[in-house]
Amino acid sequence: MLPLTSPRFVAFLGALLLGVAGCRNAPAGTGKPPAAEFLVTAGDSAFWVSTIDGRLRIRRAPLTLAYYDGRFYELYVADDDRSYFDALLIGQRVYRRDLVSGDSVQVFEDKRVSSIARRYAAEHPDERRLDEDEEGSDDPHTVATSDVELLDVLGPLLSYARHTDIDIVNVEDSHTVRYGVIDLREGSAATLHAIFGDSAARRIVADARVAYRVVIDSVRRTRSARGRRAARVIDAFRFDSTSFSLVDIDGSPRVGFYVPGEGTSGGGLSLPLPHIRAPEPSWWSAIASAVPKLGADSASEVWTGPRYDVIARYDTTGEYATLVVRDSAKNEWPAGRLPTPTRRVYRLDAAAVDTAARRGLTRAFDEATLYSGSARTVIGPRRGRSHLILARWSRTTGTPVHGISHPVQHRRDRHQ
Repeated sequence: MLPLTSPRFVAFLGALLLGVAGCRNAPAGTGKPPAAEFLVTAGDSAFWVSTIDGRLRIRRAPLTLAYYDGRFYELYVADDDRSYFDALLIGQRVYRRDLVSGDSVQVFEDKRVSSIARRYAAEHPDERRLDEDEEGSDDPHTVATSDVELLDVLGPLLSYARHTDIDIVNVEDSHTVRYGVIDLREGSAATLHAIFGDSAARRIVADARVAYRVVIDSVRRTRSARGRRAARVIDAFRFDSTSFSLVDIDGSPRVGFYVPGEGTSGGGLSLPLPHIRAPEPSWWSAIASAVPKLGADSASEVWTGPRYDVIARYDTTGEYATLVVRDSAKNEWPAGRLPTPTRRVYRLDAAAVDTAARRGLTRAFDEATLYSGSARTVIGPRRGRSHLILARWSRTTGTPVHGISHPVQHRRDRHQ
């Protein structure tokens, strides 16, 4: 099945067991696999698959890739550490790097944290910023930190989640989670109106407001102990049409809204709503071949092509997928086991991928062996980080899946 953390999971959950049983009957390839070369983005990495000496070979690199307007880009997050001894000030920036030229361009900055850092510097002109290897106070009076999580890339649009914690003694104590979309071409926020047009944007927001009311009413009507606990905090969530991300489900775009929480009961939490169907943007045809569709067995995703298909067949845990290449005679050859979710397939044996792009990709894969961690992140000294556990909702019932009974996301405190 699809991973429980994937929005595509709900689309075929009911058919999973039948699908797994059915897919076992696919004929195994006994000869050489078809000539193939493609990239797969899955989990937090990119995988380069190619037929070499009659066998499928796979190479992994901790890269987050984007492809639009005929060019590949690497996306990465960099810490913006402006800390002082008594002030923990760490924001984050997002960059795109052209794999041909090697040039990096900033496409996102956490202006909330940088604004607080500038104000602190102006109010404390005699203090010195910490060097990279210096530690600050264990209990700073001013804290402003953020984490930016890269969620998914659809053509030129990058969806992200930003988790911000502000704790300034006698001034502010706030914790927020917001979602958004970046237009990588312009390095600016992408609105629903800019992506889908005015009419479609109004319809999407209206549908989301209806879903929001349904979820709120459902929580308030529940009689279970867990439901009553959820109902006590549900008023802390206010619908915000600008807090959204983009996903693909069965080859089509969807919009996922995340209602931010406020105050002491909702701060640092967000309420995910059922995904809303959206029209295909003007550039969708350029990436349609990179977006998967559900397989006939409902336990796999398929990228079809003129000479061969690529299939990601999910195991019952949802944590891994077996990558398979299938020829025109429906024979299959396993290429390897990938983390989930699988996202995009970019065919390097297509005419649109030129020699310069190949050289850039080769260089990026080679350089990625020097990266630390599971994804490229340029970091300063770590002074505390938080992450969210994502709850997903059924698109038809508004009820949670993934075994999470509380309808909000849970925040772990930054400060131990």
